Amino acid sequence: MTTNTAMTKGEPAWLEAARRPRWTPEVAAQVVRAWQEEGGTQSAFMRKYGLPRERLRFWTRGHEGKKGARAAMAFVPVEVAPAERSEAVREKGEQVQVEVGGVRVRVEAGASQELVARVLRAVKEVQRC
Repeated sequence: MTTNTAMTKGEPAWLEAARRPRWTPEVAAQVVRAWQEEGGTQSAFMRKYGLPRERLRFWTRGHEGKKGARAAMAFVPVEVAPAERSEAVREKGEQVQVEVGGVRVRVEAGASQELVARVLRAVKEVQRC
């Protein structure tokens, strides 16, 4: 039985194989790579090419697990300061407070983006437990 899945002009090379009912790991890797290069959300990417969005989600989760892409949860340095110091710091510079499920994280001026991301990931992981 043959199906008419001829590639139209301008379609990516991987798209024909991605339209099949099952993906091989090679096809999945091509689709994941194409999505990462294109950017945007998984849903928008899959809609654009007429593919089931859950399939990309399945393969990206599998890909993360195999390559250890998920960062391991780790402790980060924390300083507990008396209220007076916090008030003084608030007057000095910029500050943001984030509250996630009852946990309040205060980010003061000069904190690195990496540190803030690690703290928020740790809070998120702890709340799943």
